[in-house]
Amino acid sequence: MKKYLKYCSATLLCAALLGHAAVAAEETNPWDNAYNNETKERFIPVELFTGLKWDGKHELVLKEATTTTCVSVNGRQCNDFYIKGPFKTETNDTEIKWAGEEIPYYIRTFDNPYTGKVISHFTINASRDGLVRLYDKRKKWGERIYTGLGIKFPLGNWKQGEVRTYLSPRPIRLEILELDGPDHCLKFRWTIGDGSKRNSDNIYTFCPNIGFKAMEHANRSRKRDRK
Repeated sequence: MKKYLKYCSATLLCAALLGHAAVAAEETNPWDNAYNNETKERFIPVELFTGLKWDGKHELVLKEATTTTCVSVNGRQCNDFYIKGPFKTETNDTEIKWAGEEIPYYIRTFDNPYTGKVISHFTINASRDGLVRLYDKRKKWGERIYTGLGIKFPLGNWKQGEVRTYLSPRPIRLEILELDGPDHCLKFRWTIGDGSKRNSDNIYTFCPNIGFKAMEHANRSRKRDRK
């Protein structure tokens, strides 16, 4: 009987410890703690862009990544996006002063079904509150080099509904539409210029451990309204 009681006690103790470990693992999900209830801000790490796992540290670092995600475009086709890096530039001819002489960057590639392969280089922007393109190559535009003053993806602390504007060669506006949505996904609207041209007024969704998930051309609805 004593042996039986000892066995039961050990079994119950193990079960309790395992249960506690499972609860602790759930409680320490870093994405649960990215939002600050006091300041009403969310810290957005680089890992939300790349799809890497995040350790919860509030720091902006381009960590080694080789990731793939399938992005839904206007709710229809799914295009594979690839991210690899970081690499480093040989010189720094931009406004990104924090990087010194060499700028770390990711290479993102995907195949546009209409215009072919697109290659873009991304790094932390000059104001250190987002990612920006350093370089872009596609059939329609050819090669383009950027100054680092704009933004393409928000980083650091942002609030729900916050809007920031950037004085790049063409003014850029970024608005947070859903700061901490289901599964901690982020949705924002990115507009360049007056937003009337194709791909100049887009809504993007990024999710933890996935990265880029969906894109919608916001100016499609505006064009329908004009008809």
